[in-house]
Amino acid sequence: MKWGSLDSFLIQDKFWQDKMGKPIANKDFMLALLTHGTLDSYRFYYLDEEDMAQGQAGLEEHLPVDSLTRVGFATQSELANDVEAGEIDILHQGDFTFHAPYLMEYRAGARGAPFAVSGTTHSLDGVKIQSRLIDMLLAGPRPYDSIVCTSDCAKQMLAAAFADIRGNFKERFGATLPEPPELVQIPLGISDEFEDMPDRAQCRAALGLGEKELVLLCLGRFSARRKMDLGPMLECLQYLKARGELPPFTLILAGGGSDSEVGLTREIVETLELGSCVRIEANHDFARKRELYGAADIFVSLVDNYQETFGLTVIEAMAHGLPAIVSEFNGYRELVREGETGFRVPTYASAAEEPWQSLAGVLDPSLLGFYRGQKVAFDFKRFAETLGALAGNEGLCREMGQKAKKLSRDYLWSRIIPRYEEMWQAQHETAQATNGKAAQNSAPPLLVPDHKRVFGHYPTRFLDDQTHVRVSDYCRTRAAENFKPVMYAAHGERIRFPIMQALMSRLAGAAPDAAPALGALIEEVARDGNLAADIVMHNFDFLLKHGYIEISA
Repeated sequence: MKWGSLDSFLIQDKFWQDKMGKPIANKDFMLALLTHGTLDSYRFYYLDEEDMAQGQAGLEEHLPVDSLTRVGFATQSELANDVEAGEIDILHQGDFTFHAPYLMEYRAGARGAPFAVSGTTHSLDGVKIQSRLIDMLLAGPRPYDSIVCTSDCAKQMLAAAFADIRGNFKERFGATLPEPPELVQIPLGISDEFEDMPDRAQCRAALGLGEKELVLLCLGRFSARRKMDLGPMLECLQYLKARGELPPFTLILAGGGSDSEVGLTREIVETLELGSCVRIEANHDFARKRELYGAADIFVSLVDNYQETFGLTVIEAMAHGLPAIVSEFNGYRELVREGETGFRVPTYASAAEEPWQSLAGVLDPSLLGFYRGQKVAFDFKRFAETLGALAGNEGLCREMGQKAKKLSRDYLWSRIIPRYEEMWQAQHETAQATNGKAAQNSAPPLLVPDHKRVFGHYPTRFLDDQTHVRVSDYCRTRAAENFKPVMYAAHGERIRFPIMQALMSRLAGAAPDAAPALGALIEEVARDGNLAADIVMHNFDFLLKHGYIEISA
């Protein structure tokens, strides 16, 4: 079988190549494919000669010469000739949306044997994903095209999105769009290098950490807009530390980030007076990352951003024998086995989507990601419980870590690549059997997806008007301390202390056994303050996110 791609699977920015999930995953996939793959040939198509020379040099830098004997290099202008000559059976992309619709449309009029198109999912939250999915349907997918979903969460999202698009086209235009490509679930992988565990003592020595010191590791990009808001987690840790509910610990915050993003994290740590127990390791290399994993006792990642689809760092942590405490959000919930390899902390998403839903096509994608992430909160009480359970039990940590290490072997690229080849073989056989019969019907495109409908399965639950809420014990303590939670410039004028005080006043006045319903609470505060309900809801979201309000059972 002859494989090709218009994707180089490498990015030109050396700084971010090994510091962001998608570039890391694409690079590792390509290297694993050429190392463990058994297909007849692999052909990469580049923009031009200069781009091709850079791509070839990149491959030769990472792989031995004998791994490249079946690899060919060409410019994209040569693709048509290769297709006509029968040199391509599969065209696979690292990003399933970018080239795929155009390849499908091109294929409809191309001469030569039909080729199959496949691609892998990464972030799915961008508004432009909707128009790309529409383009894909309009291009007429064939029964032998596939989208590789790295998680069941991604698979559900795409199924919901495609169903909405096809349903809306039928209702609005009376048009029946083609069926989408097959959704095939194959996870991301990790290098076989992770099979070898680094020496814990050596890693701790390299980092200047004591042998008996409790070390927590949170590894991910330093960005509240693109990864997670670290503020609530740090606030909770400060609270637990001040009350002696945790043994002495060091939290390592590690990952990639710009100077401003890392600087903001330092400011938060200093504001919360956590400098003595929080260490920031920014923009480290691969060797340093192995040391960080090797030195840690517990991996923590309370991601709250919809751009996350899989959770590569969770698998890396498992490969290093670490139990994990993660937010029950997106693909993370599929990676951590509750009570076996770690714990999942419930998440709560806001009931209100406006005005961000209406403005989704206008706002900068990273700012939209921030606003939506601010409407997702993790369960403070459950986080404290799970962290306490692991922090005080070395035996449990070791037991969960061993199970995590064993499970991580299923994610080695050497085991993942055969699953890709099985999928491509099935695509190729179907393409030959159908003889490339064209898909039917197309219709005008739609724009913005229904966020709550499509991503409704990411959080543990979406709150509604009948959800009962109450003041948390955490809030009462913080209020007595005159504590102010972390705020960002992006909150602007929408988060106002008088509105939060009005909400808390009503909740504090409710009888302990009569927690008010969310809808009535928002309506009353909005009416009495002559405020828009969505403004009141944003302030409620802020209080919930920072643990001042909790969901009543």
